[in-house]
Amino acid sequence: MKSNVDSEVFRLVEKILMHRKAYYAGSPKISDYEYDQIEERLKELNPEHPVLSHVGADVQGSKLKKVSHQPHMLSLAKTYKVDDLMTWADEKNILGTYKIDGVSLSLIYKNHTLVLAKTRGNGKVGEDVTDKARWVSSCLPSVDKDVLNDVSNFEVRGELFCSQEQFSRLVEEMRTLGLETPSSSRNIVAGILGRKQHTELARYFGFFVFDLIWDSRDQVVKTEEDKFNILQKLNFDLPAYKILKNKQAITDFLEQTQDYIENGSIAIDGAVFSYNDLSLHAKLGYTSHHPRYKLSFKWQGETATSKIYDILWNTSRLGIVTPVAVIETVNLSGANISNVTLYNAANVMNFNLKPGDVIELVRSGEVIPKFLRVVDEGSGQCQLPKKCQSCEHQLVFDEVRLICENPECPAQKLGGILNWIKSIGIDDLSEKRLEALIKNNLVSEFSDLYKLELEDLLSLPLTKEKMAKKLLANIEKSKHPSLPQFLSGLGIKGVGATSWELLLNSYPTLEELQKLSVEQICDIKGFALKTAEVIVCGLKVKNHDIQKLLKLGISPHWDPHKKSDKFSHKTFVITGTFSTPRKKIIQAIEDAGGKVQSAVSSNTSVLLIADVQSNSSKAKKARELKIPMWNEQDFFNSLEDSF
Repeated sequence: MKSNVDSEVFRLVEKILMHRKAYYAGSPKISDYEYDQIEERLKELNPEHPVLSHVGADVQGSKLKKVSHQPHMLSLAKTYKVDDLMTWADEKNILGTYKIDGVSLSLIYKNHTLVLAKTRGNGKVGEDVTDKARWVSSCLPSVDKDVLNDVSNFEVRGELFCSQEQFSRLVEEMRTLGLETPSSSRNIVAGILGRKQHTELARYFGFFVFDLIWDSRDQVVKTEEDKFNILQKLNFDLPAYKILKNKQAITDFLEQTQDYIENGSIAIDGAVFSYNDLSLHAKLGYTSHHPRYKLSFKWQGETATSKIYDILWNTSRLGIVTPVAVIETVNLSGANISNVTLYNAANVMNFNLKPGDVIELVRSGEVIPKFLRVVDEGSGQCQLPKKCQSCEHQLVFDEVRLICENPECPAQKLGGILNWIKSIGIDDLSEKRLEALIKNNLVSEFSDLYKLELEDLLSLPLTKEKMAKKLLANIEKSKHPSLPQFLSGLGIKGVGATSWELLLNSYPTLEELQKLSVEQICDIKGFALKTAEVIVCGLKVKNHDIQKLLKLGISPHWDPHKKSDKFSHKTFVITGTFSTPRKKIIQAIEDAGGKVQSAVSSNTSVLLIADVQSNSSKAKKARELKIPMWNEQDFFNSLEDSF
């Protein structure tokens, strides 16, 4: 019996080593779920086997310089079961974030300057990839000295990745250089990091930070959220994150994660959850494989192969033309799959996708099935459409996507109105009914919904009087949405309800939002320049629709829950270490109607600083602009006057 167990352990170890080597070489042979099952079986038979303590690639055969990790870069415990996740959460405050599907990277800073970048490797020893990291714009070469005060030496850990858009550009350059093109964006990062030549190709990568480590931690840092706030002030890029206070919040975050897996531009393969309280981290510690205070959640993935019959090109409400492969039906995760998204036009070109190709696809849980790779290539070349199949308008190729720029495109109009219906929540108004309304020239934009009468709805197929009256009542009920719903319904690309709510905490009325500048939005924590530009431009473009809706009786509402107006129209910049946690100071400012900026500018009302005699860059800037500087006591004295 023991001999049989030893034999199985040997086979499992051989499989693990083989598949790890393939994965880190950029050519995985099995799905993540299948690999995890092999590791789980080995844990059952021999939980202390040394191969389980190696959490990354074996770096012994690599020619890159070896560097050790202290503390070790451990892997994460993972689960595929929601019940296990909820049991682990145990009603504690949890920080949830996306699990980026890339390569783990550690950056070492001395005197606030980047001196070393290293891969995770086997968790104890990684590889020096500093030459590549310096090409990655989000691997910051230096950071603001004022943010960490007296801490000048520290480490950040995160994930290096390649977005879909950058992957397409990278493939094109690799072809020009005569290099073998990668199989997917998830594998190319490890491949480039392992090269000694063409280090400049790393400029196509991004880097999201999720951890901050230094020797003597400031007492102000008591939570994971505090660490993320510091990382944000240092100007590192972070994955989306949220504090989750109950099981419903965790469930909602899982749904948000699934939505990003389906629609996001960066490959993620699940979510990571951490206890927010750092004292729990110290108390719980680690196993030999993973920290006990973190858990990753992934949806069970299943792969299959199938032949492409046809490729359809569907135009979205934003004019983006997306390719979908019609395939020989296969069963994945309990569902019959006959359509698979191919992401974008560049992806079709990069893989020369066409009818006759046999492809591998993956489906995780309830997530839309996606193309992974070509298994057997058919004959011929891929063909991109020249015209929009909805309106026959000439398509534009932006090196990644095909775009229909016709504002009168029927597919775009239909998608825009459906987005309004979904955002506002008009029940029973299905896509088929909407198509009938458009066909009968009763609706051409979403404001037309509020002009409909009973006779109009009765003209629709299979719509009786009872249903028509119900539809009218549902449309009438939708006239009083929350302001985030209203703004989401306008369909400004890349700005959802969460972003609108964050913006409304600082500018709580529609009128204020429409007057905002890009600079004012950038001053709010959580908004990057690109998003700010999209918001300002989008609100101007949508102003015509906004005015129509308001005239038709749509009255959006929003309650910012201000406790005071003491700091109304005041903007604060905070720097230095205080006896009160920074998070509480920010909350007090916002509760009193104020706003918090990240940098001193002419729009700043007060610089809140630990030492008003400081010669920091922010203090010097405030003096130049003659901006008042308050210490902690000044702030609370002023705040007490407001209640």
